[in-house]
Amino acid sequence: MFAIVMVTLGMGFVARSGASLVPAWGVDTHVFSTPFTGKVTSIGPLVASHDQLAIMATTAALVAVLFLFFRYTRIGIAMQAASQNQLAAYYVGIPVKAICSLVWGLSAAVAAVAGILLAPIVLVHANMGFIGLKAFPAAVLGGFGSIPGAIAGGLIIGIVESLAGFYLPEGFKDVAAYVVLLLVLAVRPQGLFGEGLRKKV
Repeated sequence: MFAIVMVTLGMGFVARSGASLVPAWGVDTHVFSTPFTGKVTSIGPLVASHDQLAIMATTAALVAVLFLFFRYTRIGIAMQAASQNQLAAYYVGIPVKAICSLVWGLSAAVAAVAGILLAPIVLVHANMGFIGLKAFPAAVLGGFGSIPGAIAGGLIIGIVESLAGFYLPEGFKDVAAYVVLLLVLAVRPQGLFGEGLRKKV
């Protein structure tokens, strides 16, 4: 698993480097306008842009769809089985290679949706994908394989980063997520919602 993660990160760096070499496109920052751009809603002292509200609504809908998919569909259950024990999944008739291909495709689709949602906020540039690296600490914190854990982990990482940016010197905000990652790995490696695996020897 670690090797796959490292290869994925390496391919991401290669893709970003290749995109940055494209003249008049790769090195520029582009504005991604939406029908919600520039519109805000005020509720008492709170002010929220329509872009942010659309992001929250779309994210909630996507999480609900993924939860139902993994909980109630045969393919979703097969994906969970293959992620926990590929050999056992193969023995019970699950096409592990095909399932892995579907997982990569689903991951790419979710990443594309995340990029579209993020673009109006951070603008479009070759290095905007670096923010995706913070998904790893959130997943570790919440527990791999747990959608509620991923939600809780993402919220906690976001709150920690905001507090670090407000109370700590400049630069600490960027490393706050990885400090949390190290603490979780030291104290509770399975995450908040993960279950420790036990093996009989």
